[in-house]
Amino acid sequence: MEILSKLLIGILIAILLSSCSSRNVVYFQDIDKVGRENLKAYHNYEPKIKKDDMINIIVSALNKDVVAPYNSDPSVYSVDIEGNITFPILGRLKVEGLTLRELSNWLTAMISKDVKKPVVNTSFVNYKVTILGEVRTPGTYVMPSERTTILQALGLAGDLTLGGKRDNVLLIREINGTYEHIKIDLRKSDILSSPHFYLCQNDVIYVAPTSSRSFSGSSQSSIIPLIASTIGIVISTIALILN
Repeated sequence: MEILSKLLIGILIAILLSSCSSRNVVYFQDIDKVGRENLKAYHNYEPKIKKDDMINIIVSALNKDVVAPYNSDPSVYSVDIEGNITFPILGRLKVEGLTLRELSNWLTAMISKDVKKPVVNTSFVNYKVTILGEVRTPGTYVMPSERTTILQALGLAGDLTLGGKRDNVLLIREINGTYEHIKIDLRKSDILSSPHFYLCQNDVIYVAPTSSRSFSGSSQSSIIPLIASTIGIVISTIALILN
């Protein structure tokens, strides 16, 4: 009877540990308690051009020969330290602080003085985010679009490991030459309506490890002993009860 009691206590402890660990890895735990009106995303978010950005600009029109002087080869422009690009015909242009849409509209207005109904397409070339720490595949990733969320970026890195702290994800962002750091709790749904939900180019995401590292994210092998021991305890208990 004493052995059975110890086994049952062991099972209870294992269940409690598993329950605590599960709560620590689940995202958006309060989402059912938050009203839809409180989760309005920043649908109008548009990243702004910064120094050292690489921007692809292509000008087109029905008459390709007319717009040829406005297109360089290659069509990628680097934003210099003063926030300018050097554009064919138009010269040096201050583009820092503009969104891509604003840049397209501005260029279209200027080129329209010489070209009938020009179309200006712009896109970021170096829209990259670095993801470090307790993720399955850390590294620097080229984002699929200018409207990439922190969740999509973490997905590219294979998600957080079991050893990553969901309540303390650090976002490092450069703004006007200075770096700001924001701590994000992925267990809470307010991130969905946060201005930091969408990433900016050159953002850095760092996922800190849990203090105990009981479930080390560097390898899933760390969880295997726990599962095996729990199963063993359950089987032994059932066998004793049946006998």
